[in-house]
Amino acid sequence: MNKKTDSEAIHTQRRDCLCKLTKFVGAAGVTAAVWPLISALGPDDKTVAENEPVDVSLAGVAAGQTVKRIWQGKLILIRHRTPDEVTAAQQADTRLLLDPQADSERVTAAHPQWLIVQGYCPHAGCVPNANPSGQGWICPCHGSEFDTSGRVTRGPATANLAIPDYALAADGLSVRLGTKEA
Repeated sequence: MNKKTDSEAIHTQRRDCLCKLTKFVGAAGVTAAVWPLISALGPDDKTVAENEPVDVSLAGVAAGQTVKRIWQGKLILIRHRTPDEVTAAQQADTRLLLDPQADSERVTAAHPQWLIVQGYCPHAGCVPNANPSGQGWICPCHGSEFDTSGRVTRGPATANLAIPDYALAADGLSVRLGTKEA
């Protein structure tokens, strides 16, 4: 009977070992099958990169020039306004605007020459073109007009060009899109 007990003990040990090994392999298999599903639920590298702040150098942008950048899949217009454009925007009668807003609410006080707006008409999402007169933008699809501060002066748009989150460097030679100003 001693031999039978030894034999049963060996079988019990084998069975226990095989059960543990089966559980381990099963757990590894479930993990291997579920891991791609879990990783697919999160954002991909491109999406993460699109939402990161972007630095744009303004050093070579001449007065009167507009720089276009894509950030978070949106067109951003960075306009280096001329002194005349700044003066016109600051002196505009806000009572005549469809969406009254002072120029000082749309630019930074330290660098009013830089206007940074999203390049989409709020009416239908069209991309406005530079006004042939050199003052602001015109929506080519429906005729909305925007002044040198991106404020709507003629509809059908009823809202100003949106302002993205940004921060200008203290020297005004670069802008970081995706950062709220302090």
